[in-house]
Amino acid sequence: MTLKNLMFLLLVICSVSIISCKKVPERIGNTIQPESSYIRVSFTGTQDIYAETQRVDSLSTKSANYMLLGDMYDPVFGNSNLGFYTQLSLTTNGHEWGENPVADSVVLQLTYSNYYGDTTQQQIVRVYEVTEDMLDTTYYSNTILECGDEIGYHQFFPRPKTFSNFEYDTINTAVLRIPIDTMVAYRFFHDEEANFTSNTAFTDYFKGIHLKCDDTGGTGSICYFNITNSNTYMRVYYHNDSDTSFYDFDVTTSNIRYNYFEHDYEAAVSPIRFNDSTDNRYLFLQGAAGTRAFIKFPNLAQWAADLNTNVLVNEAKLVMKSAPAVIDGAINDTATFRPPTQLVVVKVNADGSYSTLPDQYVGTNYYGGTFKNGEVWFRISEYIQDLILAGPDAENYGIYLYVNAGSYNPSRWVLNGPDYADSTSMLRLDLIYSEIDD
Repeated sequence: MTLKNLMFLLLVICSVSIISCKKVPERIGNTIQPESSYIRVSFTGTQDIYAETQRVDSLSTKSANYMLLGDMYDPVFGNSNLGFYTQLSLTTNGHEWGENPVADSVVLQLTYSNYYGDTTQQQIVRVYEVTEDMLDTTYYSNTILECGDEIGYHQFFPRPKTFSNFEYDTINTAVLRIPIDTMVAYRFFHDEEANFTSNTAFTDYFKGIHLKCDDTGGTGSICYFNITNSNTYMRVYYHNDSDTSFYDFDVTTSNIRYNYFEHDYEAAVSPIRFNDSTDNRYLFLQGAAGTRAFIKFPNLAQWAADLNTNVLVNEAKLVMKSAPAVIDGAINDTATFRPPTQLVVVKVNADGSYSTLPDQYVGTNYYGGTFKNGEVWFRISEYIQDLILAGPDAENYGIYLYVNAGSYNPSRWVLNGPDYADSTSMLRLDLIYSEIDD
């Protein structure tokens, strides 16, 4: 049987396995070749693995699952300041404020979802009115919109796990309440009623808000907010000649909203060396459009060609382990700065974009990427087989390694690179293969 026919048979077997929902094979080809024919080899070190840390230019963060807010300092990654922009919506069209309305207070309430970092340090949040139209287009993590004057200011200690109760509301969840200048309410009272006839009219009139935090001067934290939750709104408390009431402006899934991220890596104790493969002791991964790793196996196809036989990849596993507690004099605090629960690896295309690896379609249990006991592995057997079949003269654009859900996930991880001093803990590619004669 030729290698071509063998690979076709393998593809059919894998497809049937997926469709019939049977147990996913641990190794590609493990039902074709007896284990006695397997050969094991590991590729390690800079001679086998090219790797470098790169900055992520930006990510699309429009309509992310969570909006992020806070200022945080990490001695390994430097300073991160995360905020967001969002539109607000009417809860009813054509609301009337009554005769002689008076604003009692205005509060922007945000529903906590989670946090990252040290919540024992105080944050200062500022709210600005957006003065530029928020369009139905792609917004990236570095997109800046024009804003007017500050309309809100609040000093707070994040309490993402503490249920909140207030005079007007009993809320069985954790929320942050930010006072807003009552002049916003008076504008609403006295400006054209036509501005409140529909959401389109309202967002043309009041385009949105932008939230960001001041530098904490310490460790700080990032808070996740579910701003489409029913407990998230801007509420105007008011009274008129006949009644005392309130009116809510909320955030719906139809509203335009996106995260905005800033990272200052020069503020780290020992700044990360980007796009530099000469010192690969460590690789640095950070969500929230922070950093990624670029990895390539430059000599793999030539190694296979030098065997002078056909190579069938039974399993190829990329194995990564956590860096030590101190990195170049900086404390690598993984208790405060929790590693991500899931990573993702993608194939780099010729133009620098990326696409899904074929291995990912097999399923998460097969593909891997889950952080466990200080280690992450990916099974990339089909990708490696493709590299070998393409031959040593084919272009090899490598792979990117990211924190999963980076548009709303600020977590980070440092892993040992191919230049790490301990060969048992460095980045490696474990390969199990068979030699197949025509």
